[in-house]
Amino acid sequence: MAFTQLLILVLSLAKLASVVGFMEERYAVTEEIVDEVEDEDNKKTSDKNNGYEVYEVTDEGNGSSNSSSSSSSSVASSSSPPPANNGSDNIKWMLLPDGKGDVGVAILSGLEPKSTNQVENVEFYLYSRHNPNRAEKRTMNASCLPVFKYFKAARPSKFLIHGFGDSVQDSIMYPILKDAFLLKGDYNIFLVDWSELAATPWYNRAMQNTEQVARQAATLIDHLARSTGSETSTFHLIGFSLGAHVAGMIGQFVKSGKIKRITALDPAQVLFTGVEKNKRLDENDAILVEVVHTSGGYLGFQDTIGHRDIFPNGGSWPQPGCFLDYAAVCSHRRAYYYYGEAVRNKKGFRAIPCSNWPDFMAGSCKNNIENSFELANDHNTKKYRGKYFMNTNSEEPFGIIDKSARETNTNDYDYFGLLFDEFQNYV
Repeated sequence: MAFTQLLILVLSLAKLASVVGFMEERYAVTEEIVDEVEDEDNKKTSDKNNGYEVYEVTDEGNGSSNSSSSSSSSVASSSSPPPANNGSDNIKWMLLPDGKGDVGVAILSGLEPKSTNQVENVEFYLYSRHNPNRAEKRTMNASCLPVFKYFKAARPSKFLIHGFGDSVQDSIMYPILKDAFLLKGDYNIFLVDWSELAATPWYNRAMQNTEQVARQAATLIDHLARSTGSETSTFHLIGFSLGAHVAGMIGQFVKSGKIKRITALDPAQVLFTGVEKNKRLDENDAILVEVVHTSGGYLGFQDTIGHRDIFPNGGSWPQPGCFLDYAAVCSHRRAYYYYGEAVRNKKGFRAIPCSNWPDFMAGSCKNNIENSFELANDHNTKKYRGKYFMNTNSEEPFGIIDKSARETNTNDYDYFGLLFDEFQNYV
């Protein structure tokens, strides 16, 4: 036992040392970006066409144009947002993960690129069981609406939408969810690639671009409804982080009917504090809006913003098993690992309605077991709405199966399945 404890201590110290080294490397990169921002700020008055717009940010986080800005409007030397209920809008930069889980500097305010990227840079990749490995790729433009050879109106459709710093090529989330859905059934699976409008380090610009990306996707859905006879009630939008807000605005902009369901995987909270509902995800964006919270109070929302909000392990960071999760990278990404494996396997543990996490942990909500549900099933009734809580294991399999709670071969509707075929624990 003593040897085991010593081994754990040695491994923990080694992990801590690697994290410290990583942070020192990122700090050096941050200093380079800060210096670059200051250089651009100092050149603003002599070269107004240098490709950047510098804003002076007030204490309330509102930017005002200032062509004679001094170095006081450069990036602040703070890499962490205020705790809990945010106020993150006052921060000029912070460390954020990209789609691969790599942590880097994200500009929140104080500097913006003069973007050359347009909505034509949004691409749509269609997969189905007829083309599971080779996507049918199309773009949207004003002169020609796309035709998808493999799209079938009789199939339900899933739109998967990545977040900040991600792309179809680099995404970890996309293959997890795409393969899980195609294993479950034959769907039209659309991967939305807005990587050029969500590129690092410009988080502020990516946030602003969510609306135009949503308009493009909504136009495509309306086009599919008109040209193929498909119904919007068969469309399911799944968005991660910033992509969750894109999904919400798609629901607002679609004109051919109400979107059936939106699943928001740890929707981004950074810079969305106090934002009007028509600029972010909210419960009015689909017939059912469900939200999975895994890094609440840091990268993701802590408060309820859907018809039903699911809080694995309380919904906050760090999630169990996310050792030294200094930038909430592991906890943030758990949302799509949980959901992907819920699609693959229903059994695992129940999501139980409860008013708050302490009551759930105290066992005060055990009588609500009859109203428990599984995340990956289409429970659209009002019975399965509200706040739901659950526990997970700290490593795979994450699902906690309680065989005493009416589990049978025919009764799989009381279980929220979280069994994992693969998982990479990132710290």
